[in-house]
Amino acid sequence: MMADVAYDRVTYNKQKPEGKFTQLIDDMPSDIYDSFSEAQREALNEAMSTRTWRRQSVDIRLSLPLFSRRYFMTVVAGREQRPRVRRKAERVFHLLGTIGNTLFVGAITTVICSVVMVIALVYSSILVP
Repeated sequence: MMADVAYDRVTYNKQKPEGKFTQLIDDMPSDIYDSFSEAQREALNEAMSTRTWRRQSVDIRLSLPLFSRRYFMTVVAGREQRPRVRRKAERVFHLLGTIGNTLFVGAITTVICSVVMVIALVYSSILVP
């Protein structure tokens, strides 16, 4: 259990890596980091540096204040670049049919229908003498 491991955040006796790998190392207990060989550290650093978020056609990120808390919403769309094996594995962990997803789709549908209805009512009252 990683939560039971106590560690200090002293500087490591080995050369500290650069980039995104630094955050991983900072969150890792120093005794575990020290247990890696130099080849393992380099392999982890290389693996972390090659996994970058690619720019997508649609990338919308919002942070919304609701009821004294902040919630975020992200919409990302573009050409599918993940291999089939990864997509299949992620379907197991990221289910579409959850209560939260259902409520979100229902809320968005309600808002869109309400806006269309208001526009239709305003439009019909303007055209009718």
